[in-house]
Amino acid sequence: MEVVNNPSKRRGIAPVKAEFIINKQNIQENCESVFGDEEAGDNSKNKEPSKKKSRVTRKRGRNKEQAKNTFAEPIRLCHKISLGEQCDNEFCKFSHDLQAYLKVKGEDLSDRCPNFEKFGKCRFGYRCRYLKAHLSPDDKLIVNEELASSGIFVEEKNNQSTQVQKRLRTHSYKFPKADTYLAEMQQEIEKQKELEKANRLAKSNPDNKLNKPSEESNVDSGTNVELSERLDTNEVKVNDLNEDITLKVEEESDKSFGSDTESTNTKKRIKYENGDFENKEKVKLEEEIELKSRDDVNVEEFIDTPDVPLRTREKKKMTFKNKLYLAPLTTVGNLPFRRICKEFGADITCGEMAMATNLLQGQQSEWALLKRHISEDCFGVQICGAKAEHLVKCAEMLNNEIEADFIDVNLGCPIDLVFNKGGGSKLLMHDGRLGKILKGMNKVMDIPVTVKLRTGILDNMPLAAKLIPKFQNWLHGRSRQQRYTKLADWKYITEVSSKTNGMSYFGNGDVLGYEDYYHHIENDHVDGVMIGRGALIKPWIFDEIKSKRHYDISSKERFDILRKFCDYGMEHWGSDTIGINQTRRFLCEWMSFLYRYIPVGLLEVLPQRINERPPAFRGRDDLETLMASPNSKDWVKISEMLLGPAPDSFVFVPKHASNSYEG
Repeated sequence: MEVVNNPSKRRGIAPVKAEFIINKQNIQENCESVFGDEEAGDNSKNKEPSKKKSRVTRKRGRNKEQAKNTFAEPIRLCHKISLGEQCDNEFCKFSHDLQAYLKVKGEDLSDRCPNFEKFGKCRFGYRCRYLKAHLSPDDKLIVNEELASSGIFVEEKNNQSTQVQKRLRTHSYKFPKADTYLAEMQQEIEKQKELEKANRLAKSNPDNKLNKPSEESNVDSGTNVELSERLDTNEVKVNDLNEDITLKVEEESDKSFGSDTESTNTKKRIKYENGDFENKEKVKLEEEIELKSRDDVNVEEFIDTPDVPLRTREKKKMTFKNKLYLAPLTTVGNLPFRRICKEFGADITCGEMAMATNLLQGQQSEWALLKRHISEDCFGVQICGAKAEHLVKCAEMLNNEIEADFIDVNLGCPIDLVFNKGGGSKLLMHDGRLGKILKGMNKVMDIPVTVKLRTGILDNMPLAAKLIPKFQNWLHGRSRQQRYTKLADWKYITEVSSKTNGMSYFGNGDVLGYEDYYHHIENDHVDGVMIGRGALIKPWIFDEIKSKRHYDISSKERFDILRKFCDYGMEHWGSDTIGINQTRRFLCEWMSFLYRYIPVGLLEVLPQRINERPPAFRGRDDLETLMASPNSKDWVKISEMLLGPAPDSFVFVPKHASNSYEG
């Protein structure tokens, strides 16, 4: 098929071949679409006509009314009993009656257990919903000794230890490097406040005389300190002070930065006597050069060098250029999905966004987001927070406790829950606080720090150009306000690329084909492109990019991908009742994006555009038609073809409204 870059005949509508287009009215009458009333339509004849044109509120961000699906088992069986062992804990709160559990457990879903097939032993034992796959005629658990001899029953890293969790929950975990940095940062803040106060006093004094500082203006020492001791930051220019102010030279004992022991370092203060020097900036430079030539003065204590680490360390070197990066994706960017993308050629993967405060509290559900599969050879974790105290401490903890190649700071999250607390894209408005956070994280870690950000908060007020020169970054070509309703602003991404000064710089947004990828690489001056929704809609996009071809994947091949996801899901979340329904839920979350794929053989022109909505169409077979359905009930039906019948109470609503064309 010829690849044509011309737009479709109707703007915003994907050019599907006429023979595959069907009557949308037939679908609307029987389909409860995830688009809501605006998309599915309302054919009720009993409603009175509205006098005023109603204003439809489009879904944005998260579907907050999403139903909570909880599937607790009627009897909670003891873990040791489920493995056929004896429980020696006399205080165990779980049931030890195996026969009673098996009676209420329910029928097996299939006779094939993916965990038993791969590892030779199922770690869920009698709780597995595929129990007969590893149960002998005398009701004993079967073990394949050949496969189980390795002792490996899960291929995941970064599992939280109970000792670390206990120390975090009891607030006994130590953060020596973070505490040192935060203390120094607080001292600088206090000194800056004193300088600002002194400047205000100097400017408000008409006689150019400065009153003696009061005891309230003392910093740390508890004694009166002259104004000269406030001048150890390069953020306040000498010209801002009055020329007649006399500043003296003093020596001060100070704790060495980054050391656990007290040491005495001499701090030299610049001395000016009643306007002796005409060019004060020149004198400042001369004094700095003089200090560098002396052996008895710690120059780094005098000169503001925020990028000097706490102690000399060699950071891990990483090369991101020209690598295919699967973007961190909340909820849908889970470990089983990342495994699928790795198999299709993704080079870099990143975990789901984790909240720094929850990690510091030892929340097990948050730590689960940090898990890494052994196939993820270049893996990062993404954290989000609003305060330096939380993010710097979290960075030190993760540096010590998990295996990751880099840590990414989320500066792009647009959801209100994060934004209103000062995190995500809200940090773009506070570059001073952001700078303190990134400097601190960089100083307490051995691995690189990266950031993923949006162009700004509002469409007409981009902020990234002012921040790009200050830190290594991946630029998200979309504002918070823009979300996913418009195409990403790659023009602005190109504009900002000139300010990167050789740093690794990735663009992000609206890549759904290899043409989009190579166009941005060749024309927008980026080192690579981060792929998010494009990978959700068709995870084989990484293979298409590397081979520079369109893959007309069949419905059977797509179904096999879903089957593989389910196997990976049961390996990750479990093959018991709770694990299977977790797998079902995340499978449906993925299919809420996957249904947007339009098969190559159905399009009049290529490539498919991410913002083009297809007309109602049928596939080349029944399975392809079912996979293209926007009806969430059809997604549950597909999950039942893979995981067995869903519970009667199972109701699915996509978490992310961005799965639709209006979200």
